Amino acid sequence: MHGLLQDIGIAVLAATGGGLTAYLLRQPILLGYLVAGAAIGPGFLGVVRDLDNIEIISEIGLALLLFIVGLEMNLPKLLASGRQVLAAGGVQVALCLGLGLLFFPLVGYPITGLASEAVYLAIACAVSSTAIVVKLLYDKVEADTLAGRITIGLLVVQDLFAILVLAFQPNFAAPAILPVIEVLAQTAALLAGGFLLSKYVLQRLFARIANSPELVVSTSIGWCAAVAGVAGAIGLSKEMGALIAGMSIAAFPYSIHVAAKTLPLRDFFLTLFFISLGMKITAPTWEMATAVPLVVGFVLLSRFLSAYPALIALGAGRRTAFVVSLNLAQISEFALVIAALGAKPFPDPLGGKPMAHIDAALVEMLVYAMAVSAVVSSYAIKYSHHLYHAWDRVLTRAGRPTKRWVAEDGPSAAEHPIVLLGFHRVGRALVERLVRDEPDLAAKLLVVDFNIEVLRELKALGVAHIFGDIGSIDTLRHADLARAHLVLSLV
Repeated sequence: MHGLLQDIGIAVLAATGGGLTAYLLRQPILLGYLVAGAAIGPGFLGVVRDLDNIEIISEIGLALLLFIVGLEMNLPKLLASGRQVLAAGGVQVALCLGLGLLFFPLVGYPITGLASEAVYLAIACAVSSTAIVVKLLYDKVEADTLAGRITIGLLVVQDLFAILVLAFQPNFAAPAILPVIEVLAQTAALLAGGFLLSKYVLQRLFARIANSPELVVSTSIGWCAAVAGVAGAIGLSKEMGALIAGMSIAAFPYSIHVAAKTLPLRDFFLTLFFISLGMKITAPTWEMATAVPLVVGFVLLSRFLSAYPALIALGAGRRTAFVVSLNLAQISEFALVIAALGAKPFPDPLGGKPMAHIDAALVEMLVYAMAVSAVVSSYAIKYSHHLYHAWDRVLTRAGRPTKRWVAEDGPSAAEHPIVLLGFHRVGRALVERLVRDEPDLAAKLLVVDFNIEVLRELKALGVAHIFGDIGSIDTLRHADLARAHLVLSLV
C-alpha cells in the first residue's frame, strides 16, 4: 500500500511539473502529462517501476473519470436533442467501422472472426475520447456552441456503442445467442436497478445532504464504487459500471447539484489517467513506429469520411461539420479499455481453455496511437477555426454550396426585423413580456439559437426562430441580418 501511495504521489508531482512546463510553453497540457508519465515510467527513467501500481492508478483514474463523464450523459436530453444528432452519430460509427474493416486487413491485420486484431482496431478507431474532447471544449469555452453540442451528442452515441461492445466482448471468440442474451439481460438489469435506486433512494439522500459538499462528493464516489463492484461481480466491466453509475444520476434533476460538486474532480482524474497512460509508453519498436502513424492517419481521415458527410447530408453547415469532425479526431479511452480486456484470457463458453482475443503488443501500439492522436487533436481543436478558414477557401474555390441546419425558406430578418441572437435568461424574460403585452411587436421578433429545447419553447410561444450557431457567418447570412432594423446580442 505504501508503494502505491508513493507512486501516486510521484505521478501527481510529475504531472504538475509536466503540465506547468506545457502551459508555460503554450502547448496542450495533456502533452505535458503524457511526457511526464513516459519520463517516470519503466520504459525510460524508471522512477515508477511497479506495473501493478501503474495499472491500479490507471483503473482508478479511468473509472472515476467515466463516472463523471456519465454525469454529463443525460439520455432523455439526448433523445430530445433531435434525430439529426442520433442519425449522424449512428452513421459516423457505422462508416468508421466499415472503413476500418476494409483498411486494416490491407495493412497486415487479417479478419479471422470477431476476436481478431482487425475488428478490435476498427472498433478502437470508431470511437473518440469524451474525456479529452469535453476538457478541451470547456477550456476553449466552446462546449455550448452549436458545434460543441453536436460533438458532445455524437460522443454520447459513440459511448453507447462502446458500452454495447463491452457487453458483447466476452462472446467475440464464440458468438452464441444465449450468452449475448445473458449479457444484455445483465446490462439491462444494472441500468434499471441503477436508475430505480437513483430515483427513489439517492434523490432523497442527496436532498438531505445537499448542504454538505463533502458528503455529496463521498456519496457520489461511493455510488460509483458500488455500481462498478456490482458490474464486476456479474461479469461486466467495472469501467462500464462506473459509467452507468454516472448515467443513472444524470437523468434526474438533482444531477446538476451532484455534478457541480464532483466535476471539479474531473481534471484530477483526467490527470491520473493520462499520467498512467504515459507511464505505459516504452521505447517504440520499428513495427510500432510504422503502425502508429497508419492508425492515427486512419482516425483523422475516417472522421472526415464519416462525420463530415453525415452532418452535411443532415443539413449542417460546412463550418459546423468541419469543426465537429476535427473535435472527434482522436482515439477514445474506451478503446484502451476494450483492447486491454481483449488481451486478457476470456473463459471459453464451449468449455475450452481461456484465450485472449488479441496480443498485448496491439494494446501497447494503441496506447501510443491514443497518445499521438490526443496531442494532434489538442492542436487541431485549439486551431480549429484557422483550419476551417483554409478548408472553406478550398471549397469556395471549388464552387461547393453550403447547406444549413435550417430550411432555405425559413424565417429571416426581412419578415422579422427585430433579431435576438441567443435566448438566455434576459432574452426569455423579454420575449415572454412582448408576447404577453405587445403581440404586434412580438410578431416582428426573430430569435437565433442553437438549443433545441429553447426552439421548442419559442415555437410554443409562436415566435419566429432559426436553429443555428451565431458564431457562424453562414447562420447570420441565412438570417438576412443585413436587413434587420434592430439586432440584440444576448449571449
